[in-house]
Amino acid sequence: MSLPVLSSEVLAELRTSAIRVLQDNDLGDATRPSPTLYPHQWLWDSCFIAIGLRCVDPERACREILSLLRGQWPNGMIPHVIFSGSGSYHAGPDRWRSDLVNTAPGQVQTTGVTQPPMIAEAVVRIGEVLDPARRRDFYHAVYPGLVRYHCWLYRERDPDDTGLVTLVHSWESGMDNTPTWMELTRRAAPIPLKLIRRLNGDSALDALRRDNKEVPADQRLSATDLFTLYHLVGELRDARYDFRRIRASRVPLVQDVAFNAILARANDHLRDISTEIGEKLPDQLLRSARRTRAAFATLFADGMYWSRDARSGKLIRRPTIAGFLALYAGVVPPASVEDLVTRMTAQRFWPTHGIASTPTDDPDFQPRCYWQGPVWVNMNWLLADGLDRAGRGELAELLRTDTISMIAGSEGLYEYYSPFDGAGVGSNHFSWTAALLLDLLDGRRPTHHMPSARKVLDGEHLSRRGG
Repeated sequence: MSLPVLSSEVLAELRTSAIRVLQDNDLGDATRPSPTLYPHQWLWDSCFIAIGLRCVDPERACREILSLLRGQWPNGMIPHVIFSGSGSYHAGPDRWRSDLVNTAPGQVQTTGVTQPPMIAEAVVRIGEVLDPARRRDFYHAVYPGLVRYHCWLYRERDPDDTGLVTLVHSWESGMDNTPTWMELTRRAAPIPLKLIRRLNGDSALDALRRDNKEVPADQRLSATDLFTLYHLVGELRDARYDFRRIRASRVPLVQDVAFNAILARANDHLRDISTEIGEKLPDQLLRSARRTRAAFATLFADGMYWSRDARSGKLIRRPTIAGFLALYAGVVPPASVEDLVTRMTAQRFWPTHGIASTPTDDPDFQPRCYWQGPVWVNMNWLLADGLDRAGRGELAELLRTDTISMIAGSEGLYEYYSPFDGAGVGSNHFSWTAALLLDLLDGRRPTHHMPSARKVLDGEHLSRRGG
C-alpha cells in the first residue's frame, strides 16, 4: 500500500473544502465545531480553529480568540463551552445552570468547567503572521484575560502547590472517554447506572440520549458512560463549581497528563507574549510554571508518562495518546526522547494512519468510537510539533503527510478517523479538522509518491534493531 499522490489540484480542492467548512460553521466572531452535533463555541476547538484561520484571514483569527474572553468568569476561568443563542445541545445551559453561580458572567451562558488551555498557543501562532505593531495590539488585548486564566488554573485547581492542575470532569481533558478517564468515572456512577451497565442495558438508555441523532451510537461513548458524566455535572453544579467543595464529593479528580502538558507549553508562550509587550508576569505564576515542568518527572514510570488519580496519588497506568504530549510540552529529557518516540511509533499506536487515541491492544479499543481508538487531527498536529522540537523533524513531516493523505482519502472533513483504514467517523464538516488542514497545507508543495507511513516506520524500527 502507498499513500496517494497529492497533486496541486488535490491540495487546492482540500483547501477549498476546508475554507468552506469554516465559512459554513461561522457564527460571527466565533465558530461552532460542527453544524448539528456541536452548535456552540468550544474552548480548545476555537483555539485550533484560529490557528487555521490565520492562514486565510488573520483578523478573523484574532476575533475568534477574543470571542472566548467574553465567556470568562470574574474569577478567571474560561469555560469549555460558551452557548450561542440557537442550536440544541445534549448538555446545554439547563444542565449547568452557571447563571446560578455568582461568579459567572451575567450576559453569557456557559458550562462550569474548562478545557485544555490552548489559547496562548493560538495567540502566538496568530502573532507570527501579523505585522509587529498589530501583533502588539493583539497581545495587549488578550494578555489580561490570559494571565487571569492561568492564575485561576493554579489558584483553584492546584491549591496544594504541586505544579499539576487537577481536572474535575473528563470533558475538561477534551478526551472524554479515554480508558484513563473511564476507569475512574465508572466508579463514581450512581447504583442504577452501575446495574444497567452490568446487565448490558445500554440500548434501553440510547432512546433517552440526544447526541446520537447525527452520529451512530457506536461512534460515541456508551449510554451508561454518558449518563454518568451527566450525573457528575450535577455533582459539580451542587458544589457551585468550587474546588474545595468538589474535593469533599465523590467526583473523580485527575492530574491529567495531556492537560498539564498543554499548560506547560502555554506558560512558555505566555512568558513570550509578556516579553513582547513589556509586561511582567506575576512572580507566583512564574513559580507555578516552573513547578509544572518539574512535576512531569513524577508522572514518568516504565518509559511512559501517565495521568495521576489526585485522590489516591497513584498513577493511572492505562496507555493512551495523552502520555505522548510530554513531547509537545518539551519536558522529556533528551535521553528519554528516543524511547518515547519508539513507543509512539510502534504499530499498536500507529497502525496505518497517524496516532491512535488508544492503543490497538487495549481491551477497550474501538477503532471508530470517539477517544477509544480513532485518530484525531488535532493530536497529530500537536505531536508533530513536539517531534519537531525534540529533533525528530523527519518523523514530524511523515506524520503531517500521513494526516493530509488520510483526510484526502476520506471524502470528508470528519471529527475523527479509523486508525486502520482512515475512514472518516464522528461528525462531518468538523471545524478543527478543516482549520488544521489549512495549517498543514500552508506553504506546502505537491507531495511525491512515497511508501506508506507504516512501511517507513517499520524500516526505521528495523534499522534500529540492526536489521
